[in-house]
Amino acid sequence: MVVNEEGLRAVAKYGVNGYPFTVKRYYELEAAAKKEQSLRSLLVSSSRDYLISNDGSKVAVSDLEGKIVAFYFWFNIPDKDGGPDKLTRVLAEIYRKLKEAGESFEVVLVPLDDNKSSYEQGLASMPWLAIPFEDEGCERLIRYFELWPFHLPTVLVIGADGKIMLKNYDRLISKYGVSAWEAFPFSEEQLDLLPEKARAAQTLESLLVAGDLDYVIGKEGLKVPVKELVGKTILLFFAMNGSIRCQKFLPMLIEAYHKIKRMDSAFEVIYVPMGMHTDPGAFEFFLRMPWLAVPVGDERIGSLENTLEVGYVNTMVVIGPTGQTITNNAATSLERYGADAYPFSGERIKEVEMAQTLESLLVAGDLDYVIGKEGLKVPVKELVGKTILLFFSARGSGTCRGFLPHLIEEYHKIKRMDSAFEVVNISMDKDQDSFEEFFSGMPWLALPFGDERKKSLERTFGGGPMASLVVIGPTGRTSTRYAKRSLATHGADAYPFSEERIKELDQKIDEMANGWPEKRKHELHKHRSRGWACTHV
Repeated sequence: MVVNEEGLRAVAKYGVNGYPFTVKRYYELEAAAKKEQSLRSLLVSSSRDYLISNDGSKVAVSDLEGKIVAFYFWFNIPDKDGGPDKLTRVLAEIYRKLKEAGESFEVVLVPLDDNKSSYEQGLASMPWLAIPFEDEGCERLIRYFELWPFHLPTVLVIGADGKIMLKNYDRLISKYGVSAWEAFPFSEEQLDLLPEKARAAQTLESLLVAGDLDYVIGKEGLKVPVKELVGKTILLFFAMNGSIRCQKFLPMLIEAYHKIKRMDSAFEVIYVPMGMHTDPGAFEFFLRMPWLAVPVGDERIGSLENTLEVGYVNTMVVIGPTGQTITNNAATSLERYGADAYPFSGERIKEVEMAQTLESLLVAGDLDYVIGKEGLKVPVKELVGKTILLFFSARGSGTCRGFLPHLIEEYHKIKRMDSAFEVVNISMDKDQDSFEEFFSGMPWLALPFGDERKKSLERTFGGGPMASLVVIGPTGRTSTRYAKRSLATHGADAYPFSEERIKELDQKIDEMANGWPEKRKHELHKHRSRGWACTHV
């Protein structure tokens, strides 16, 4: 007899009751099981109608009826000091909070360990009930809930009606820590409110303290208690020694760190080493830093990554004096504005952007000019009040060479419409000859080759792709970093490249396209898509 996938599942979950092991029989059994599911059907077996507590006493399953029950599918994996693992510790604290609040809640341990002494040792430290060691009910529950090895350990919540309320409660515990107790009674409304409640309850200590791990480290192994950092603005630097981006960013962060410390002594950076705890270079990387760190391989690293939703290296999360997250994207702000971005709040970034002028972008000490043909120096002050388009380019880029004729054509059209318009070439060329050859074909201005202001502009505008066009309005503030798409699609009509102007042009095209054949519409769509793609080459 050939048995398909559902048939195999019927065998695994229902044994001989799954006969004749067809898809139909499997789903019949599934529907019946879910319809009749109750706490008794899940926890009572032919030989047992009780659970045991950590002192070995028996508690009838019927005593749990009407309660919300968390099934904790558990392996005994002690921490490095031989104590309970982190999930167990946090779940125990959640259990305590709910019991103190008088909630109808219970936890039932479903042991997956095959070592009795290990089971007894683990249960002894737990405040809840358990299925006896090697009870047939453990394996049956694993099959019933289809929990494969990569799903374990896990916490599954059963409602007062005996039906599943929440799978993978352990994920919420991993993300929110003890604050995950706020999800009770696990209604959709409470689950939706959990992120907001967790943020409101967040403190520096809730992020950085885990049991006896209540410190970060300085140089030479110095332990700095987390309580000494409370009330300060903390930048958490999630980095990896093997990341080129982190290595390149470090000098910039060190420079900003010293500047900010001079402005505000109640500021600190904490390095959070990501990656494998065996990374031999992580500590060497830390030795280059003038601030504090979470120890390499510390269990709090994973918790911080989950709680603060850190998915990649070189992430910088700023925690304010109250313990609340100010931003999880400080790297971008610091790269663009340096120490001026401090304390990295949305309000501060807006202030910095509003304070931007053409001179703040293009003047650095005695470098207060751009150049025209034959080395002519044009003072930046003569460009103030004009609309300036910064053209990041290089002769070696095929995108730049291909785009240049179109840009020149549209440049002349715009100049005829408005003389208060200019383009300044920001060369990304590697040598003077390439710069001069490429610039000789341009009818506008440029920064001198190798000018130190180029690096500042690259940081401010994100080190964008070749042939990117950044528009600085007459006030000196940035109008858009993505003018190339608009210019490619609409030409000189896109001027002055404001959001309102582009929306107006796009709307006109869409209105015109309503009466066109489908093929014509498709061609238009491709053209506009190509215009966007060009900005990201």
